[in-house]
Amino acid sequence: MKRKSTMKIHRSRFEEERRKSEDRFEYQRVMLFVLPMLMFAVLIVGIYFGYLSYKDEFVDISDEDRATAFEPEYSEEEESYLLKIVNSARPVDSDFVPELTTVDSVKVSVLMANSLELMLSDAKADGLNLTVVSGYISFEEQKEKYDKAVAEHKKKNKSSTVKAESAVKKTIPNAGESEEQTGLMVKFSSGSDENFAKTKEFFWLNKNAADYGFVLRYPEKENTGGLSYSPSLYRFVGSKNALKMRSYNMNLDEYVKYLGAQ
Repeated sequence: MKRKSTMKIHRSRFEEERRKSEDRFEYQRVMLFVLPMLMFAVLIVGIYFGYLSYKDEFVDISDEDRATAFEPEYSEEEESYLLKIVNSARPVDSDFVPELTTVDSVKVSVLMANSLELMLSDAKADGLNLTVVSGYISFEEQKEKYDKAVAEHKKKNKSSTVKAESAVKKTIPNAGESEEQTGLMVKFSSGSDENFAKTKEFFWLNKNAADYGFVLRYPEKENTGGLSYSPSLYRFVGSKNALKMRSYNMNLDEYVKYLGAQ
């Protein structure tokens, strides 16, 4: 009797240990399935809230604020430089050279590099072929360009130097009198021979350029600078100034004069 009783006890313990072993195995199997799922869920939640943070900071802000967010913090001196007007009455010295960098293989002022890159990227995303064909021009390059244009005009029209210079200055400033020497003005192209003013790239710029800090430098209205209308020349003045100019319907000369009267 005692032997049978002892066997029952051992068998009971064996069964209990086996159940415990099976329970541990089942628990481990469940955890092997559940833990990866939990980790994946945590990852998804993290990505989701990270996206919401990005969306709140960049996507859901207005187009006007979006460009401003990518502009550097300008110093008072830099803010003043953004509104610098250069013409025959306000020339720059022959040794004047701004701080430059390269965007789209063209030299431009470092003050507008981020905004220009962003604008070109957004234009491309909208299916446009907006490119920069010229930016900063040195004093020597401008002089060569101006002298060549004067010589060609004299030869073609058999005019005097005075008359040739008067005609040329409407489209090509003399050395030291061009805002291209500031590095803040760029010439755009659509990559075609079509008149730029009739391209979809021009209409896109006309609608969006101010959001990135750019304004048409020589619009159709009469320009204080004396240069003729040019649909492809845009000047960087910073988003705040550009948006105000668009709101006030002012060109750069009018805007600077307006600020000076305040």
